Amino acid sequence: MSICKAHWLGQLFSHPFSGVEPTDHGPVLHLRRERHPVPWQELLAPPVLAPGRLFRQLVLNCRQGQLVCAWLPKARAEALQRQLELGWFAHHAARVVPLAERCLALLESGYLRQSRWQQLQHWLAEEPLRWCDLTLPPSLDDRARAAFELVATLQQADDHWREQCQREHCEQVLQEHQALFDTLEAHPLTPAQRLACVTDEDHNLVLAGAGCGKTSVMAARTAFLLASGQAEPYDLLLLAFGNEAAAEMRERLARRPENAGVQVSTFHALGLNIITRATGCAPALSELAQSEAVRQRAFSRWLEQLAEDEHYGMRLLAWLRMHRFQTVPTPDFARLAREWAPLVAALKQYGEPEAPTPEQAEQLALVRPLLQRYQQRLAETGEIDFDDMIEQATALVRAGRFAVPWRHVLVDEFQDISRDRAELLLALRDAASELSLFCVGDDWQAIYRFSGADVSLTTDFAGFFGATAVTALDTTFRFNNVIERVASRFVTRNPHQLPKNLSTLERSDGPCVHVLPVADDERMDVVARLLGQIAAQRPNASVYLLSRFRFSLPDEALLAGWRKRFAGLHIDAQTLHGAKGKESDCVILLGLARGRYGFPPEKKQASLLDALLPVEEDYPHAEERRLFYVGLTRARDQVFLLADRQIPSPFVKELLEGGYPGVSRWQG
Repeated sequence: MSICKAHWLGQLFSHPFSGVEPTDHGPVLHLRRERHPVPWQELLAPPVLAPGRLFRQLVLNCRQGQLVCAWLPKARAEALQRQLELGWFAHHAARVVPLAERCLALLESGYLRQSRWQQLQHWLAEEPLRWCDLTLPPSLDDRARAAFELVATLQQADDHWREQCQREHCEQVLQEHQALFDTLEAHPLTPAQRLACVTDEDHNLVLAGAGCGKTSVMAARTAFLLASGQAEPYDLLLLAFGNEAAAEMRERLARRPENAGVQVSTFHALGLNIITRATGCAPALSELAQSEAVRQRAFSRWLEQLAEDEHYGMRLLAWLRMHRFQTVPTPDFARLAREWAPLVAALKQYGEPEAPTPEQAEQLALVRPLLQRYQQRLAETGEIDFDDMIEQATALVRAGRFAVPWRHVLVDEFQDISRDRAELLLALRDAASELSLFCVGDDWQAIYRFSGADVSLTTDFAGFFGATAVTALDTTFRFNNVIERVASRFVTRNPHQLPKNLSTLERSDGPCVHVLPVADDERMDVVARLLGQIAAQRPNASVYLLSRFRFSLPDEALLAGWRKRFAGLHIDAQTLHGAKGKESDCVILLGLARGRYGFPPEKKQASLLDALLPVEEDYPHAEERRLFYVGLTRARDQVFLLADRQIPSPFVKELLEGGYPGVSRWQG
């Protein structure tokens, strides 16, 4: 390459440089007695020309400082600068082009998750130069230009840019798969359901209000992942809490042949699968864990044996006299076993409370030996229970002894999750870098704290799992606008509930939640009259009789008589906990009194079970308020609240006195 020589006048002014020689490795400066190479990597920016009246100065911004080559003729200096500039960019293109290709591949891999965004940021942080501050030479080839422009864009990108990428991705795939979402169910999916299906953050929480089609979203998400080529059937794991829910999910998926191979499991079956595959043998599951009746018989027998010890027996009788008003010398061991079984399970899972009250400590001293007998039995037989299964599975995943085969884990009824199951999900996520969690639930329907469910895992989902996209399903297909307005306002009196704005397909102009003050001895007569009125207006309606406690429900003989008398009606009775997930045209809610066994139940002090379970919320009766919401939202058309005339439930008083539109005092 030819040398661009400085004008001879420069030597008269003692300028040290006599010329500049462009090479493939960078400019070489010619001095009077030596040559001084400046490698490309030493230049912080491409060489630039500083103008002068007759001559130009070539300015080199180097790591060690600035070098100036003056007295260069204008025409030759400009050609030299262009040549050096192009060489400098070509040198860095060898690094930037592969970087841009990696970034582009990641951007085109799908939804720009937080983990992918962090990977981009990590790659870009290692890039020493900010290309957004530099102007690209016109003669740069197209491939290199595209690479520099992409990296420059990413170096300036912020969270708003990422969110825009996510929106554009969702818009594109929604358009591409419109036909799928239009025809997957009997009716086209709503916009919110579609958005939930295509959003693919590292962790996804879909808040599905009552009747908003959560099962449809689980099925549609599965269909979309397969149809879009983002997953094969073996990449998917769908988790349910019970065998019935898992069977329903399998039946739903079986309607589409492409779902063959998608794994549906309960958490317990998942734990069994992990342990078996990690250790090579299936664990022995105790019969005490599999059968409530067997467990209670064993607990009853152990309590009877413990009571043979004089010290334990005296303490037990003293506790029964104080708390059960029992004066007979022989305790009802079967009843105690039934009542204390949840205490043993909670004590085993969560450990002892930090600061029990004297009353709690007294009962704890009686329950602790029962837990010891239970654990001794498991140790002697070499068996485990379901809690052990989840704990062991989590430990095996964290130890790297189980290779996680799934890339997408979908969880149904997430609001019912306990901390140990959430820890298992977290272990699976940590063990598989590309694994995405998709959890569908409703914190407004979190009603299973007594079995270990922790609603804070839903209300603070991102705090537990990390980067999260939250999508709220906003259309309920079950109840009308009046029931929605009453139920939503009631449950959100608790400010800790996540906000949702539900719209309804069905509309009504008049009141749909009716309060009927009744005397205790008139309840069943009033129910019969209500059934007669419903049958007269809607002969084939379905009616659900619900209550907080089972003893408030009619017995089977009375139910059978009503079914015979009102043959066209479909009449069922259930506790509110058992009615979760079900629906009917009309709901008749019983047991709406104030008191220890009212709704909400009044507690004089925190029970031992309360002290053992996940921390209770600060808001008064938070879970009972959600349970009442569940009762209201089982009805499609009308809700009848049979309130005690003398001591009505505070919830009913709130509806009557709180200015709730859509609530009436029923006249019959």
